[in-house]
Amino acid sequence: MMGYGRIGYHVATPPAGVVVVRTGDTTHCREEQAGATIGEVEIVPFKAALVIDRDGILEEKARHAVVDEVAAGAHVLEPAPVELGGLSGWRIDAEVRRGTSPLRYVHVFALAPDDLGIDGGVLVTVRSASPEWPAADQIVHSLKIFAAGRKIANR
Repeated sequence: MMGYGRIGYHVATPPAGVVVVRTGDTTHCREEQAGATIGEVEIVPFKAALVIDRDGILEEKARHAVVDEVAAGAHVLEPAPVELGGLSGWRIDAEVRRGTSPLRYVHVFALAPDDLGIDGGVLVTVRSASPEWPAADQIVHSLKIFAAGRKIANR
């Protein structure tokens, strides 16, 4: 479990071949095949007053996370609401069309538990070489957010 103050999170053990590195409150997951990275997931908790303007704050977090892609001329889709097993928020998808990174597909999730008693959430950024990356799906869908005292906020 990783956390930020009163907010914590946990993901299930990723599939074989995915390397997990934790730095402070941030979790990085990466999968390589034949010496090339096929995908990366970054999970970062954030603190925010979600009671007043929950959707606005989550959409803003997602938009801010793709600023570099927008500046690089990526094709960025409009944010869309998303729900994932007790978590909800916003998702933005982008395709980077220029540059040298093989990880051209970017999916950003700004998520918080439906339980409004938690004052924060997580930002999940997925970068992959193809539009679909099964390991990322497993990681994102296994995400659990904890409140103070390690109470699971979503099931």
